[in-house]
Formats: sequence, structure tokens, C-alpha cells
Amino acid sequence: MTQPSNRLFPLMIACHLRRLWECRAGTSGVEFALVLPILLVLLAGTADLGHALTVSRKVDEISSTTGDMISQQGTWTKQDVAKLLSGVSFILQPYSISELRITLAIEDIDSTGAATVNWSAGFNTPPLAAGLKSEIVVPAKIQQKGVQVVVTHVEYTLTTPVSSLFAYFTGTNGYSFERSFFNRPRAADTIAYK
Repeated sequence: MTQPSNRLFPLMIACHLRRLWECRAGTSGVEFALVLPILLVLLAGTADLGHALTVSRKVDEISSTTGDMISQQGTWTKQDVAKLLSGVSFILQPYSISELRITLAIEDIDSTGAATVNWSAGFNTPPLAAGLKSEIVVPAKIQQKGVQVVVTHVEYTLTTPVSSLFAYFTGTNGYSFERSFFNRPRAADTIAYK
């Protein structure tokens, strides 16, 4: 085989480059390789957001269910309230309940509309001290002097693999949820705690 002459070599290179430029056989493969990481990030983000929305709904359900059940009786024992709080925590399943904090407070409303804690119970958090001024503002529409208010406050932090990856950029390691729910007693104006 003979070597191409020096004059033909540039022509051969130009011919090969032109054929390579005109050949579209690998274009879709290259485009797919460029778009694939974007599609994977979108898929992971969608799944992650789905988990966050599910947990948000479950946190709402925990707060409303707890307040609703407590408001239906005029007297509760410490053991029954502890069992109730433990039971409603299972609403969060299959997610971990280690980061779930439920604070239940029965609050007295005075003539000025200020709320103070009469009694409290907690799940994964200590109960509020009796006589403590409420940190959560009770809506004026449900305030009535001499009628207690059931305040259920739920906090939860969901950490997912995607949120952990972006913790460096966002400054938070997961999604934080915080809900408060208010009920008035149904059986009487007050709820006793033994």
C-alpha cells in the first residue's frame, strides 16, 4: 500500500470531515446523552415533591384528628391522652415518626382574649407548663370567655435523598412542616385532665 501524497492528504481529511458533518446517525444518541441528566433530575424532583405533599397532607390530618378527638370528651386521663397521641402518630406511616412532634394544649381564654395553658401533653416533645401564655395566637372567631380551646400543634421534618443532596445550596436539610389546629370542646365548656 502506498502512502498518500502530501497534496491529497488535506483533501482526504476535508472529505472525511464533510462526511462526518453530514452523517446524522449518532445525533439522537448525543442529544439523548445531553438530555438524560436533566430528565433524571426532573424525575427525582417530582418523586421528592410527591413525598413532601403526602407528608404535608398527613401532618394536616394528624393535627385535625387529634384536636377533634380531644374535643369530644369532657374528661381525659394522662394515659388515654398518651395513647391517643401515640395512635395518631401512625397516620404518618410509612414515614419515620422520630422527627414528629405533637403538642396538645387546652387553653383558657380570659376577658381580654389572651390564652393561657390549662393543661398540656406532648408526643416526642415535653408538654407546655400550666399557666404559660400561649405562643400560638388563637383566632378571635373561636375565642369565648370561660370556654376552653383545644390547640394542636404538629411539627415534622422530612429528609429525603434529594433534599439531602441540595442541602448545601438550600441551607436546609429537608422539608419542614408546622401546623396548628383549633377546636372548641363539644361535651362541655372545659376539658378536665386527671
